[in-house]
Amino acid sequence: MKRQFLLALVSAAACLPAIAQEDWDVWETDWEKDGALLFAPGAEEAVLYRLGLGFDTNRVLDNGLVLGAAARLDAELDHPARAGFSGIVADPAPGELAVAGAFSGLARSPGIEEDGARAMLQTAYIYVEGGYGEARLGRDEGVAKRFAQGAPSLFSSLSLHAPHLDPDGGAIVRTDHDLTGPAAKVSGTTPRIVGFKGGLSYTPEADVRGLDRDPVRILPGSPAIVLTNATEASVSFNHRFRQSGVRVRAATGWSRADVDAAPTAPVSYGTVETWSFGASTEWKNTVIGASWLSSDNGLSGLSGDYTAWTAGLTHTAFGLDWGVEYGEASDDAAGAEGESWRAGVARSVTDSARIAFGYRSDQLDFGAYAQSRRLGGEGIVIEITLSH
Repeated sequence: MKRQFLLALVSAAACLPAIAQEDWDVWETDWEKDGALLFAPGAEEAVLYRLGLGFDTNRVLDNGLVLGAAARLDAELDHPARAGFSGIVADPAPGELAVAGAFSGLARSPGIEEDGARAMLQTAYIYVEGGYGEARLGRDEGVAKRFAQGAPSLFSSLSLHAPHLDPDGGAIVRTDHDLTGPAAKVSGTTPRIVGFKGGLSYTPEADVRGLDRDPVRILPGSPAIVLTNATEASVSFNHRFRQSGVRVRAATGWSRADVDAAPTAPVSYGTVETWSFGASTEWKNTVIGASWLSSDNGLSGLSGDYTAWTAGLTHTAFGLDWGVEYGEASDDAAGAEGESWRAGVARSVTDSARIAFGYRSDQLDFGAYAQSRRLGGEGIVIEITLSH
């Protein structure tokens, strides 16, 4: 399967000279620029940010097929010990093994990390789209992440479904089904029929670092692992019922990958399998929804499951968006349980600028073990987002 994938990449590369000779006047290019600035007074990291730049260029052929290419570069400053969600959440107890979950990336370890600002090429792929669906080849998100449906949130960077930034490093709630990160893959999706849409992705090796998912990250004191032969499948539903005006969105996803661990790993890894489900209902000015994710974290003969769920509600009234969300998560490999919630109000200042003001809380519980490092907290947050 890897050989076929490499041949597909070579074939795509062979097409580049022809693309270079194209008449670019018939190609349509859209640029996307966005950013989020987060202020958390009193937090360990009081100022964090996320910036993004992307483009999509495509051409419609005479037979109706659309050929295109897309790329996106993101940069961010996150909590130095928990950059990109994964990381060390506690020191191990005496005699305890340092183990990292293959999906969650969370671990107990005696080490510590201090990551600064980072920039990553998140996507770079070519695609073809027509009446039978779409096919993509290159660096991209898998269909389980692309289709994932989370609970509604007022915040773009603090969402419990797909968090980007973490002022105190204590947020372990996440239902975004991202197993392989931005590694090169091939994906195919069907057209949406009566609200339903399906998709499949295959990733030979998850060997690319991303800002929100880093499958090749080696945490200090924990064994190196590599995800290979990753397969993802997902089905989404999006339909507005005309008679009632209610729009329902839902998605379920499944993923599986082989976990290759270093020979010196203190525990045995096998395959990592993850399931997720999310749904939301929107009517008039109200959106309510929930999401759930469960993964065995790839550990064999050892309890290391990661489970998370979220629920949220947003409502527009008096020219403002109001919202609240809550979530819980547990990671047996890291021996931690997390509880998070957000509440606030937001308003669009211009067509491209929005400001949200609220309160957030991220708490960790280590059961019988004492918390050995300062992670987690609560306080006021102000988020400014820009898009163009």
